[in-house]
This record gives sequence, structure tokens and C-alpha cells, in this order.
Amino acid sequence: MDDRIISACGLVCSECPAYLATRKGDAVAVQRVAAQWSEQFGHSIPPQSVWCDGCMTGGERVCGHAGECEIRACVAGRGLSDCAGCGDFVCGRLERFLTMAADSGARETLESLRAR
Repeated sequence: MDDRIISACGLVCSECPAYLATRKGDAVAVQRVAAQWSEQFGHSIPPQSVWCDGCMTGGERVCGHAGECEIRACVAGRGLSDCAGCGDFVCGRLERFLTMAADSGARETLESLRAR
């Protein structure tokens, strides 16, 4: 049984440092993640944008990017839990993300979900 929490795009939320810090209620860890991501992505990410219960879980807190994420909006609009169940897999929008996030394992996660 797979009890991982998977985002719309195939990122594994339950392995994400923001998700893990949120689950623990660890404000210091959230601040560390915000600082790391700010450096990694080249723009300021405030700690309040890092608290996240997983973008597709229905939790109250989702990372700051979730509100503008076109992939998440598409998946939700189609009534799916992630892109793996989509008849248009892999669309151009998802392909651009998977190419940008090649080291994230998201592509492999989605492909393993499709293989089930």
C-alpha cells in the first residue's frame, strides 16, 4: 500500500520539507525551508508561504505557489487527484514543469501511478 501524499504534478508532499515542518508545527524548520527556497529559486519566499498540508489534500494550508499553480487548478477542475489519471497525460503544461523539475522524481512518481 502506498501511503505517500502526492501533489497534482507528482511531487511527493509527504517527503517535502515544508510539509514535514508543517505536520510537526515547527516554525523554525518552516523558516529554514523559506530561506533555502528563497536562495534556490532566486526570490524572497516568506515563511507564511511555506506552511503546507499538501496541495491536493483539502487542508487549510497550502504553499504560496499553490494558489497560482496552473497544474493544480487543471487537476482540480477535472476532478482528479493528480496528473497521472488524466487522459491528456503528458500535456505541454505538465511537460514544462517536469523538464524544469527533472531532479524532483515527479515524472517517475506519475508514471508509477499510471502503471497501476
